[in-house]
Amino acid sequence: MNSSTTTNLLKLSVLSAGIMLAASQHAGAACSYTVTNNWGNGFTGEIKVTNNTGQTVNNWSVSWREPGASVTNAWNATLSGANPYTASALGWNATLAPGASASFGFQANGTASTPTVNGSLCGVATSSTATTSSTQSSTPAVSSSSSIKSSVAVSSSKSSSSAASSIPAESSWIFEESAVGFCSNSGVIDTKHSGYTGTGFIDTENVIGASILWSINAANNASYNMQIRFGNGGSAARRASLEVNDISIKTLDFPTNSNWTQWQTVNVSVPFKAGVNSVKLVAETADGLANIDSISVTGNGVTPAACPTAPTTPAAQDCNSVTSQPILQVAADGSATYKTIAAALNTISSSNTTPTQIRIKPGTYREKLLITKPLVTFCGQTGKEASTILTYNDGASTLKADGTAIGTSGSASVTIKTNDISMENITIENSFGIGSQAVALLAQGQRLQFRNCRLLGNQDTLYTHSGTQYYRNCHIQGTVDFIFGAATAVFENNTIHSVGGGSALTAPSTEQTVPYGLVFLGGKVTATPNVAKGSVALGRNWRPYGAAAYIRTELGQHISAVGWVKMSENTLDTARFSEYLTTGAGANTSARAPQSKQLTATQAATYTIGNIFGSWQPSYSK
Repeated sequence: MNSSTTTNLLKLSVLSAGIMLAASQHAGAACSYTVTNNWGNGFTGEIKVTNNTGQTVNNWSVSWREPGASVTNAWNATLSGANPYTASALGWNATLAPGASASFGFQANGTASTPTVNGSLCGVATSSTATTSSTQSSTPAVSSSSSIKSSVAVSSSKSSSSAASSIPAESSWIFEESAVGFCSNSGVIDTKHSGYTGTGFIDTENVIGASILWSINAANNASYNMQIRFGNGGSAARRASLEVNDISIKTLDFPTNSNWTQWQTVNVSVPFKAGVNSVKLVAETADGLANIDSISVTGNGVTPAACPTAPTTPAAQDCNSVTSQPILQVAADGSATYKTIAAALNTISSSNTTPTQIRIKPGTYREKLLITKPLVTFCGQTGKEASTILTYNDGASTLKADGTAIGTSGSASVTIKTNDISMENITIENSFGIGSQAVALLAQGQRLQFRNCRLLGNQDTLYTHSGTQYYRNCHIQGTVDFIFGAATAVFENNTIHSVGGGSALTAPSTEQTVPYGLVFLGGKVTATPNVAKGSVALGRNWRPYGAAAYIRTELGQHISAVGWVKMSENTLDTARFSEYLTTGAGANTSARAPQSKQLTATQAATYTIGNIFGSWQPSYSK
């Protein structure tokens, strides 16, 4: 059975502002009901009211009954009632001048039919119907109309007597501000420039990273056409990254025409998955985004989707909320089962296969820890990382019993030599001071993750020895090469803090065959006041093919203009050092070492958790 588009046209006398208007051949209101998209067990519809009188009408409302369906949501009107349903005008579309129209849309579960529309404009009348097919053929057509307002879907129909009604029709949907499917923006909805549609346009903040987010349902895994309506009366083009489902797919330029009231359009093909998709525009220039009036999306089964909701509370994701694992309690003051972390750790088998938690109460734990038991989470109390301190004070020059130095690796306060270790809400410190390499954490293993941790030291604070590692919302501080090693490690939203003079922040020793080394996603690079301006490089290559990348990271003024330097006999010609949209006083990209690279948007888009780690998605990254 083919899906249908049904129009119920009713011309009646109009009651406006409490005054009954005289009916005549040219004085009446038209109310139309249209099925805009039908996928068999559900559909979307549009009801349009048009003032065909010679006088202005206010505060319209309509009601209707769905014989075989239930309405789940509506947009551009206030929905009330439960079959019959009533839709009332919003403030911005309540007043209709002579000849003006207002439309609202709705989504329903069930079978579409031919209901009668009643209300203060429509009154009571019988319906007349007009039916057209609304199914997909082998040659899809794109339909887009600038006259469509506020998330109204328009069917782009195809005739096919054999097409199944379960195949969603191709349609265009206009997504306006303040309507279903419009989720958020870093700015305001403004009306100061004429020519916009809907209730206004989105004027974002004038910063890199300013963004707008939409949520869109699609029927198929396919490419959909999107048209962005924008205004740019500024002095230069404005560039933005287009992200679909959190993946940057394209960089778009929004050219200037030096007139904020002359609106332009940009067309782009976007890859959607079947179901709910997020679409995000992110500014890549300091001027923010162009003024965005609306987006129009064309394809099969396009409808607005509910916006994503944030996690209920941060605590719901915290290690302290886990109850499904064995839990070993540690307290330095003797108030728990174990007084030291080592004592709790020693009760776990070296071939452990059961995820286990060691929960650590605030206190100072002066232990030199070697962690070789897999599948263990070291969990400090939420918000107590600064007072939950694992510390030791060996330096590379510290002597062993035989009189030889323990070396850099031997100096670590905490050493991990196993897989599947998590740490949260904890400080790891090497208190040796300056004068020698002194490692706080040596991490060697696969799938190691750290969140809300503080790693404190001076030279060589964090030794990312090898394996795969993820750090989120951590504070890592030191002086010289204080993040170094051969691991593939991602640092997301961390603070990298210099506490004294040093040649470089990082010293990667990435193997030539490893595509990613140390990757910094967002976050800040800061320094204490005693660190001289322009005195610290972003990195130097400990091994010839050392790799490090800073993506959208804010760099303090202590970062040198050249950015990258070589170590010892190594050359920058083989090093793999790169940046993308770094900001701040230290982001002097024009003066960078010529061997380093400023990534394009397409290249930067490959720096995702999925690409870097493959099948492993750290739970702390979700």
